[in-house]
Amino acid sequence: GKDSRSNQLIVALGNNERLGGGSPWEVPWGEVVGEESFRTLDGIYTGYGDNGPGQGRLRNEGSSEGVARDFPKLDYILGCDVIDSR
Repeated sequence: GKDSRSNQLIVALGNNERLGGGSPWEVPWGEVVGEESFRTLDGIYTGYGDNGPGQGRLRNEGSSEGVARDFPKLDYILGCDVIDSR
């Protein structure tokens, strides 16, 4: 419906056709390269596993105080740089 789209960032560390561009709306747009990038990924907290905040809650609340209280180790992307590799 109207205004119902949201975004998800998926980092695939291996071949993952189910979540890696297998549908027309899933568009790969970047690549993790270099040791520094992999160190950054290693620093992302994954301890919540499937028990992290649900997509609906994040869509409705965003980075609310309630989400921060219930999931204090949740990581956030605060910025992104586009690098022209041509």
